[in-house]
Amino acid sequence: MTSLEEFKTVPAIVAELVPQAIRLRCAYEKIAEQTGDLAGTLATWDTTNDALVLYRPGIRPSKLNVKEGQCCILRDIRRTQPDWEQEILIKKAVIPLVSPTFDFLNGTLGRSTPLANGIVSALMLGGLGYGAGALAENLFPERYMRRGTLRRNLGLAGAAAGAGLGLNNAYATSRKMRQGFLKSLVTPNTTQVPILPGSEKMGYQFERDFENSDSGYGTSPLFTPSVSVPQFNNAAWNDVQRGMYTGNSQFTPPAYAAAATSLMTGISAAQNSPIIRPSDVIRGIASAGVGLATANIAGRALSAMAGLTPAGQEKLQDMGLWGGMMHAIVPAIFGQK
Repeated sequence: MTSLEEFKTVPAIVAELVPQAIRLRCAYEKIAEQTGDLAGTLATWDTTNDALVLYRPGIRPSKLNVKEGQCCILRDIRRTQPDWEQEILIKKAVIPLVSPTFDFLNGTLGRSTPLANGIVSALMLGGLGYGAGALAENLFPERYMRRGTLRRNLGLAGAAAGAGLGLNNAYATSRKMRQGFLKSLVTPNTTQVPILPGSEKMGYQFERDFENSDSGYGTSPLFTPSVSVPQFNNAAWNDVQRGMYTGNSQFTPPAYAAAATSLMTGISAAQNSPIIRPSDVIRGIASAGVGLATANIAGRALSAMAGLTPAGQEKLQDMGLWGGMMHAIVPAIFGQK
């Protein structure tokens, strides 16, 4: 059985791993820019080699240097499978048939460019929309649905959406390459991104749009540094000790405290500050793959608990409300029932 002291070491471990995770995110984003990361790519983190690994059908196995001391390994998933003993899954987005078809059509047009992506996406989505419309028209009597109208509209909508994907890709290429839009349409997705002023800066930075805008959101409590992570962590472990002392299961279980304090510690480490904002908590939960609605509710609740004075937190624990809230919040965040 895991002891309380072992549970308490989890937040420190998370804090140590955050800088490495930030570098990993930067490496992934840079490689996605260079290789045209599409829907069929599986991404893992090789803990032994400290490298990002991208698996994709038909990709040429190689090793790319992202920055000094960092690299990305490309592997063909049809020949090499991930070694789950030393690799941690980051992203699994393998769509049967879609990715190979997309690659084949792009190869037919010569090479993968935003223009080729737009044409292929328009054909695929347009055909999908037309087929779905034709199926719906055949399922319903003609008096409810005019023949040919729905399939045409859905086909055109799908084609427009596919073309929009290509145009968006070209816009992103023009921004990162700092070149004209028309030239970006035919720039291969594998083109090396040039080293431009400011592009060498590594590190994950949260958006500051609200603070810099004139919308007034910058003064909202959500964007005010009011969450003391050390104070929250102390309160959480204090509630655990109360439960162990009294034998009352309504207090916070050690595993729940370890999960919640690790989450808050990780967000604090990413922000490089012991005092964070409720919006940082919400974004941190959402970035862990939790639904936006759950992240919003759980983030606000944790921020409210952390924003209380020590006396207020102790009062909640005396009433048993602290443990009750932890029983409701933590399973929702980590997908437990």
